[in-house]
Amino acid sequence: MHTRYGRRLPLSRRSSIRLAHMSWMVPAGSLLLAMLIHAASGPRAVPFFISEADAAGPQEWVFSVGLTAGGFIQAVFAWQLYHDVDSKSTTTWFVGTLVGIVASLNTVLLAYYDMWNRIDQHVLTSMTAFGGGLLWAFLAHASLGDHGTPRGNAERRVGFVSSFVAFWTMVVSFRLGTSELTSQGLTTAEFLNQAQSGINVAAPAEYVLVAGLFLCLASFRHELRVPQTDERNETMADGTV
Repeated sequence: MHTRYGRRLPLSRRSSIRLAHMSWMVPAGSLLLAMLIHAASGPRAVPFFISEADAAGPQEWVFSVGLTAGGFIQAVFAWQLYHDVDSKSTTTWFVGTLVGIVASLNTVLLAYYDMWNRIDQHVLTSMTAFGGGLLWAFLAHASLGDHGTPRGNAERRVGFVSSFVAFWTMVVSFRLGTSELTSQGLTTAEFLNQAQSGINVAAPAEYVLVAGLFLCLASFRHELRVPQTDERNETMADGTV
């Protein structure tokens, strides 16, 4: 435990590594299953946005429960990671952790602000979750400096760059596809149908964005497998090697 960081959760290093796996496996598995159910039950169009799977039926439960659990797990993981991994810049590491917690909690909100009934709240929370996730990945990577492992650094670079490019591809392509449309008087489904030309690019870009963010989360397992400064000091004090 790094005393300068304050109170940590009572988890062992092995439990922290399990938490790292759960932080991306739980939401990834839930989203994939919800999308498969939605695709099998007759989607509005293909490809479709991930959040379109949060429609009435069994996929709604899978989507909402999975994102709720995943969001809370990610928030806990962000706090635990802050304590468990040495950083080069503690200030940046702390700010990045706060951003990660905010992004994670917006993932929980996203599970309940579906695009079919609460479109305005959905857009706000999804952009906060996506943008916050990107910022968290960037700040965490920058704060670790030479404390990051080669494999962890490499995975975060791939995850961040692919997510960043995909994020702007998604936003730009959807804006181009809707630039001459108006949502006034239209249901969400009707509006999305008219915007499908932009969604044909934006939806796959969203898949890449989410996959890149999950890769960034998974990358920290490499740092968690390396003994940190306090653990090495304790080992030396005990006279063991």
